[in-house]
Amino acid sequence: MKSSLGEKAYMIIPRSLLDHFEEANVLAGVAGYDIVRVWRTRYTWRVGRGLVEAIAREAEKDKPSTIIFYGDPKPSTVFALTKTMRVRVVDRVALILEIFAKHAGSREALLQIEMAKIRHELPLVREWIRRSKLGELPGFLGPGGYAIDSYYRHLTSRLSKLRRELEELRKVRSIRLKARRESGMIHVAIVGYASAGKTSLFNAITGESRRVGEEYFTTLHPKHKAVQVNGVKIVFIDTVGFIRDVPPEIVEAFHSILEEIRISDVIMFVVDVSESDNIIKEKIAAGIETLARIEALGLPTVIAANKIDKVDGESLASKIKLLESAALNAGLKFKVVPTSALDYRGLGELLSTITSIIRSTEAPEKGMVELGGPEERVL
Repeated sequence: MKSSLGEKAYMIIPRSLLDHFEEANVLAGVAGYDIVRVWRTRYTWRVGRGLVEAIAREAEKDKPSTIIFYGDPKPSTVFALTKTMRVRVVDRVALILEIFAKHAGSREALLQIEMAKIRHELPLVREWIRRSKLGELPGFLGPGGYAIDSYYRHLTSRLSKLRRELEELRKVRSIRLKARRESGMIHVAIVGYASAGKTSLFNAITGESRRVGEEYFTTLHPKHKAVQVNGVKIVFIDTVGFIRDVPPEIVEAFHSILEEIRISDVIMFVVDVSESDNIIKEKIAAGIETLARIEALGLPTVIAANKIDKVDGESLASKIKLLESAALNAGLKFKVVPTSALDYRGLGELLSTITSIIRSTEAPEKGMVELGGPEERVL
């Protein structure tokens, strides 16, 4: 549980996701919630009447402001919980989008998040409209059917406007990406699970001092820096962290970041090897699934087995074998390099591996072209 500094909240978590509870609790804390009570449910999409009544009895004493259903509840379930508890109900996708909104640092990211929120909210608003026509809408949810109909039209109109604005921004981004590639720059996308140390490695390699920390999703728009590595000019790109079972709304919302991964020349897949073997397996699988969804799985990839400063030698050898096995099981051949962004161990081997991959393809000649653009650092 979190400290009492956050907004008081209950969490409902499906039994099938109990092994994700630690991550759910972290996400809730990052979003600003203090989880004071946790409830388990059999289903990922609904809550039984008995459990709703039990939660309502406890809510009379605890007075939570929010209920987090860490699953994919149907709109009817959200409506039923809201009607009974008379508090806001947030599902997993809405929780993640709240965190994204806190960390958005660009106009495009803000628009993407707003669009994802609206798309996620529309089914619930349609349920409100249906219930209002049945005379079931309590005052807590709004002033009535007419107002909700008006709100629905407002959301659909706003969604159309956001799509147009984002399309214009994406055209500009596409032109810039095309110009970078035509000018001969090599791109290395740094990917990995949330809080694996991607930005820390980006800083260590490029000399930048971007914000880092244990908090999830501190990077919501791509960060670029060009450096000279063993005679090859490379643009390193720090990207948004992966999560398990990435919701389609998240993939769509961060199209621009994921697009940069897909068109990169090499992928640096960062893994936190200080975690348990089971968690490492799950996070590798989540990353591979995400790369497959954005059609980036076939790109040359090196795994940075990060945070070796927290692991003893015997455990490290075991975890490297685990990473190699996970890659092979997925039909992939990833080179694994132990690294530490904290004390810079392994960075030389990591960069040498990347340049070797580049030189083994047709891309290296492009990397020697002298360019303007991002500030350059020579390693």
